[in-house]
Amino acid sequence: VGHCLHAETVTMVGGLAVLNQEFGESVYEPGAAFLMAKFDGVLGMAYPPLAEILGNPVFDNMMAQKAVEEPVFSFYLSSSTDPESELLLGGTDEALYHGPITWLPVTAKGYWQIKMDSVAVQGVSSFCPRGCQAIVDTGTSLIAGPTNDILSLQQLIGATPTNIGEVRVKQNLLPHVTFVLGGTEFTLTAQSYVRKQLCFSGFQAVDILSPEGPLWILGDLFLTEFYSVFDRGQDRVGLAPARHLAPARHLAPARHLAN
Repeated sequence: VGHCLHAETVTMVGGLAVLNQEFGESVYEPGAAFLMAKFDGVLGMAYPPLAEILGNPVFDNMMAQKAVEEPVFSFYLSSSTDPESELLLGGTDEALYHGPITWLPVTAKGYWQIKMDSVAVQGVSSFCPRGCQAIVDTGTSLIAGPTNDILSLQQLIGATPTNIGEVRVKQNLLPHVTFVLGGTEFTLTAQSYVRKQLCFSGFQAVDILSPEGPLWILGDLFLTEFYSVFDRGQDRVGLAPARHLAPARHLAPARHLAN
């Protein structure tokens, strides 16, 4: 993959300017995915150790140049009932979520990595019951986890593989899938985790190892349901039910989940 390095003034939506921002320009990308992609680039919002080039990521420069009121950014991702998404730099938008926010300390400063208490299907068959690590990542479309866990989870929701590499789900009486984070249950119904056009499962197997163990990824499928706040000032991630959900519909205090 060819690339060039540049340092320019980056102007964000709304006229926010970031001075002397280094960025990489890709001049060659193999693969059909890049020919069909609808994006122009990647805006890296993780911690500096994850950067591909030397220099501060864009939000670090915003903080250093005091271009934002708070060292916080937050996401509201669109749903079928609300087609507009929002990235807010420098704060949170209380109109876009139902409180309170559940705060989760960052456990490793690369990705936005947190501890996840457990994952369960319909309150039973718990995965990582002693806790595991997860990444909160808007750059991942689905929810990903270690291969063995995801294969078991797919079986529990009645999903079967197809000959095109996807996993199809039969849409009858599908169980809820619950992620316990910071002692709070974040529950996805089948309406949330089934990709509706072709009835494909929204879970995928991706094996990412870290010093803290295998990582799960809570991607856009999860973050569409839950407003996300990324706090660099206190190194924490906040989650709350998004506006398009009924209050408290998918959020509850954690209870014992049977194995």
